[in-house]
Amino acid sequence: MTKQTQSQETETAVIPIAKVQTNIAGLDDILDGGLAEGRTTLVAGGPGCGKSILGLEFLYRGALAGEPGIFVTFEERADAVRKNALTLGFQLAPLEQANTFFVMEVRLDPDALVAGDFNLKGLLAMLEAKAANMGTKRMVIDAVDVLLRIFDDPLRERNELYVLHDWLNTHEMTTVLTVKSTKNKTLLPTYYEFLDFMADCVIRLDQRVTEQITTRRLRVIKYRGSNFNRNEFPYVISARGLNIISITAGTLQHKAPSAKISSGQPRLDAMLGGGYQRGTCILISGTAGTGKTTIACTFARAAC
Repeated sequence: MTKQTQSQETETAVIPIAKVQTNIAGLDDILDGGLAEGRTTLVAGGPGCGKSILGLEFLYRGALAGEPGIFVTFEERADAVRKNALTLGFQLAPLEQANTFFVMEVRLDPDALVAGDFNLKGLLAMLEAKAANMGTKRMVIDAVDVLLRIFDDPLRERNELYVLHDWLNTHEMTTVLTVKSTKNKTLLPTYYEFLDFMADCVIRLDQRVTEQITTRRLRVIKYRGSNFNRNEFPYVISARGLNIISITAGTLQHKAPSAKISSGQPRLDAMLGGGYQRGTCILISGTAGTGKTTIACTFARAAC
């Protein structure tokens, strides 16, 4: 092997980034394997899109697989998070008792934070201690925009968020940040565009009404160091969490419920994945002399 050939092989070698499976129906297919391990993913969307549910299910499925996680909520009370989880069939109590799931409720009192040079050091110290106790590398920070409201200075907001992002990266946390976004310009700005540039992966959720029919859609805007499906994907929030329909997937995930019956021709059985489906109607179409009757007779002979 020449030096030039060795150099070409070295240049074309591809080393993919490490990923963490979300185990959310359809999402890992869209993300080409899951979320980037040790990096930050931003999930933005309007009210009712399922931002919190996506983050909660990511941690819940991980905890069931033995991967602990911390859910930090700035907007909802911890008890409300647990009750909402029960409506999806997510039993958090056993996981919390096993120290594989923790809901951290951060209550911000505006009156207490008017004075003084407040920063995130206290919160980060608590997160670091709890993460070390649980041995976790998974975290969801829900409604991070609520945290930013305590800073009455856009520059402080941005600086503190960069501090948070740096802390997450330093501790190699696989993190989901959820923020609100809205197209209604009359509302107070609660979404900060610079977050798109800061995060390694950006996912947008929305719901729209077309001809009086409401649909929810998911779209991945960017994903550093990874391939991903760039289209919009419809999804539903079912009684068991999110179910995202990867409509451009190259494989058929559906499995027919009934058994297979041999066509009588082994090579045709191989093409059909085992033969005809029991209880179905098979249409054989073709021009004269292509063997339609022969194929049908082969099946009838095999049945006899």
